[in-house]
Amino acid sequence: MPQLVDPNFVRSVVFVIDHSERGAFGLVINHRLPTTIAEFADAVTLQWEGPADQGLRLGGPVEPVRAFLLHDQQQWDPLAEDVAPGAFLTASLEGVRRVSDNRFGGAGRNYLVFLGYAGWGPGQLESEMAQGSWLAVPLREAASDSPGVPVPWLFHTAPELMWHDALAAVGVDPARLIGASVGSGRAPQA
Repeated sequence: MPQLVDPNFVRSVVFVIDHSERGAFGLVINHRLPTTIAEFADAVTLQWEGPADQGLRLGGPVEPVRAFLLHDQQQWDPLAEDVAPGAFLTASLEGVRRVSDNRFGGAGRNYLVFLGYAGWGPGQLESEMAQGSWLAVPLREAASDSPGVPVPWLFHTAPELMWHDALAAVGVDPARLIGASVGSGRAPQA
């Protein structure tokens, strides 16, 4: 929400993967990095056979040298965590190596590569939500008419549209939010 002024999270959309009494873990899904996956793979000696121009995303300010792969192919990594219906998280370099050895990147396969993650201590995210800093947007079944976004949205929506689309998916008009008006420097991008 516009009330959140932490520069790490301005207009961020975070896919919250784990939320418990121990805290919360997620990936910022809409912040592009200037580095490509091919450049990253070369730096860590991985075989990359996907599109040379596919970019990395900044998953958050914590451990920005740690890579995470969000994908929709369970067979790529048998140790991947099932994080939503049709979405899996590979969080180890060896897991990424297993995936890259399978020559992924073909049609019908979806994946995003992130550096870093977003993390909150016990009660921290709840406190920030109570202050109005975050708005929860549920993941929903693709065929459902309920509010929220479907899992394929994670892979197919352009990062620069995600913040606006996520708000609209729960009936919030971003142009009507305090702090997101034209001239504030944080106006919604169409």
